[in-house]
This record gives sequence, C-alpha cells and structure tokens, in this order.
Amino acid sequence: MIPISKKIFNVENHIARERLIGVVGGVGPEASNKFCEFLIKNKRAGSDQDHLLFLHYCNPKIPDRTEFILGKGEDPRPEIIRTCKILQEAGSSFLVIPCNTAHAFLKDIQESVDIPIVDMTKVLVKKVLEEFPPISKVGILATTGSIKAGIYQAYFENVGVKTLLPSKKDQEELVMKAVYGINGIKAGNKTAPKKLLIKAAQKLIDQGAEALVLGCTEIPLILKKKDLGVKLFDPMELVAQEVIEYLEQEPIEMITITYELTRENIFQDKEVIKT
Repeated sequence: MIPISKKIFNVENHIARERLIGVVGGVGPEASNKFCEFLIKNKRAGSDQDHLLFLHYCNPKIPDRTEFILGKGEDPRPEIIRTCKILQEAGSSFLVIPCNTAHAFLKDIQESVDIPIVDMTKVLVKKVLEEFPPISKVGILATTGSIKAGIYQAYFENVGVKTLLPSKKDQEELVMKAVYGINGIKAGNKTAPKKLLIKAAQKLIDQGAEALVLGCTEIPLILKKKDLGVKLFDPMELVAQEVIEYLEQEPIEMITITYELTRENIFQDKEVIKT
C-alpha cells in the first residue's frame, strides 16, 4: 500500500503587529527593573494604551560577568543565551541587555539568536557625540570586567575621544567596592557606595574629563548629575530613549503565521509564529 502523508498543506498568513521589546533582566535585577521604568517614564503617552509593549524576563541566576572576564567565575554566556532564546520564542522583535559588561560577549550572544540585540556601547557613543560634539576627554566609571574588555575605550578612540580611567587602586578600592562590596550597590546599599563613586569620579574630572560615562548599570542608580559638575551619560537610559525613538518611527512589523494542517488538527487552531 502506498503510504499517505498525514500532512495536508501549510497555509501562510502575513500580518502586521506592534513590535515587542525583549528585556534580558537580572543583570542585575534592580538595574533591569530601572530600564523598564525608563521605557515607561520616557514614553510620551496620553493613556495606558499609548505605552510600549515589552517583556521583562528577570534571570538573576546568570553568573557574574566581571568574575568570568577576570578568570574567577563561571561563563555567563550559556545562561544569557538561554534567556535570550526564551524571549525570542515568546515573540520579542528585538532584545535589550541592560548590562554594560555583558556587551563584552555581544558577538557570541547575537550569533546564537535570530532577532537583533541593541548594542548599548554603540548607542552610548552615538549619543555622547550628538549631545556633546566638542568633547575630547571622557571619564569611564565601569566594572573591571568592562574596562578589561575595552567595550567603550575602542569606540571612543575611533572617533578621536580620549578615555580616562581610574587607577588600578581606585578601580578596586572605590569603583568595585562601591558596586560589589559588602556594603555595595548590589547588596542594596546606597550611601556608602555613593561617597566612593563621587571620589572616583572627581579624580577623573580633575584629570580633565569633560563628561563621565556611567558604564555599569548599577552606578546610575545612585550617582546623579547634581552630585558632580559635569555631564553624566547613563547608557541604560540612552538605550531606552533610542528604543522609544525607533518605535515611534517603526512601531509595526510584519510576521508570518504558518498553519500546518493535518488530518489530526484540521479542525483545531495550531499556530507556529515565525518572525
């Protein structure tokens, strides 16, 4: 007997839908929550319905990014990629990772998913040049992992802007202690870390920094413009602004829904969404 395929045919339907932002959360949890807050507060909206669609998946089990870069911890890439795939499968149009240090692995992460990931480092440099075109020296406050990976230094140097970094001693005793210390930001503290960061920032200003990049998503949680006499750039907020501007211009995307009809499901609604 000639075997008869159970599959009858596929039906494809092309529809338009509003773009969905996928937020890779938990790196760290408070920072990614703040990013979502930026998406809400910075969006011009006259009603609830005017706000953006976003899906925030908070995964605090992602290993520490700086520890891995320094050769002291577990590779965070598999768990970041798993989180990205969860958001992709949930229907996200593109992804945002509110963690500066994670961008050291952006190439590997991007190659593992089929939707775009916003590059925080490129957005930051673009915004700095737009808002402060005559700048020649910028100070970087970031984790040791970000500094070692050079995620900002190379971009700024390519456009003729010199980057100023804390000394090794200040990096450990001021910046890293403020973020990772027992009484640091990641432990839920604010007052003591703020004093350490102001001290580190002031040293960079004294060296000629015309503006400061707050290159760790925990730092802007406590360090504000009123604390110092120079312009502060928060990559996380700038990415939120960039995403909002993009979606105001390109809010809709086309997707294909494929209906696979078989003898078993011909009277059932089986949808597989392919973006």
